Amino acid sequence: MKKILLPLIVLLIAVLGCSKIKELTGGSSGGSGGGSAKGTATAGADPKEDITQAAKKFIALSSFSAKMEGMGQTEIRSQVDYVAPDRFHVTYLGGTGAGLEMIIIGNQTYMKSGGKWTKMPGTSGGSVPTLRDSFTEEGLKSLSETKFEGEDSVEGKPALVYSFKNVTPKGDYGFNCKMWVNSQTGLPMKLYATYDNGVLKNMTVNYDTESKVTIEPPM
Repeated sequence: MKKILLPLIVLLIAVLGCSKIKELTGGSSGGSGGGSAKGTATAGADPKEDITQAAKKFIALSSFSAKMEGMGQTEIRSQVDYVAPDRFHVTYLGGTGAGLEMIIIGNQTYMKSGGKWTKMPGTSGGSVPTLRDSFTEEGLKSLSETKFEGEDSVEGKPALVYSFKNVTPKGDYGFNCKMWVNSQTGLPMKLYATYDNGVLKNMTVNYDTESKVTIEPPM
């Protein structure tokens, strides 16, 4: 199990690092609406401001789910559920680790394999919150080439589409990203990122910011 855990932790870090706005789990315990204001800051007139406002709304969420599909050295398919401030439930749906689950609560990590949960030694769960650094106010300063791409829809819901470049704070990996923002709530709905280097080549992330999420220790 220890031999399996290490690459999965590395994979989790890579995945979370890829999904830019997903990393906006920066410790706020605000309500699920991410603020009372509706829509984005400028509706496309100032793309960088719109992206920043979407980030602030996202970081204020008390919980969300994200489905991720990507390619790198291997296929990546997973779902990540998050509950503030430090609870994660990762389900590996395909590719490396398919069929495994991991729950991280603070510095406690649990792994499910073969239908059985096992508490893992060490504090590997502590590596997840450090990834949030990219999406603090300081991390957002490295945004570049922000652009409003127009209007679209995600699962029938209207969206404003933005593109930008950034660099991950861990590993210094440059990436290009396209982001779909709900035109009514101002929250990110979908991301597509491509990476210049590192283990990941591309990643698509679809967010559910409306469904209730609960995460409890499995044992």
